[in-house]
Amino acid sequence: MFFSFGFSAPIDLLSWIVVLMLGAKLIATLVLILVGKEVRDRPGWGPVLWSVTKLTPIVAIPCAVAIALLQRQFDAASIFGAMTLFVAIAVPLKVRQRQARIARATR
Repeated sequence: MFFSFGFSAPIDLLSWIVVLMLGAKLIATLVLILVGKEVRDRPGWGPVLWSVTKLTPIVAIPCAVAIALLQRQFDAASIFGAMTLFVAIAVPLKVRQRQARIARATR
């Protein structure tokens, strides 16, 4: 049996993980939009918020796939699977772009 850690069903736990992860991404994105790139790239809270915007989909999307599979919604699971592929490609590219931008700024 799948442990749901006090939630009434595994789907409830997975749903809350998705909601919390995407909520964290939304808040971090809004904060980062309000500050400039020079603030984002300095050591401190900027890089942490930037990392939150990149890592939360990596956690949320597999949970969304699991929810769809548990509910036997295979079309939704395939769409979320495609999103997983996109995130798996896009996140490393954005990380490399940011690292290159910071390296150029420090020269």
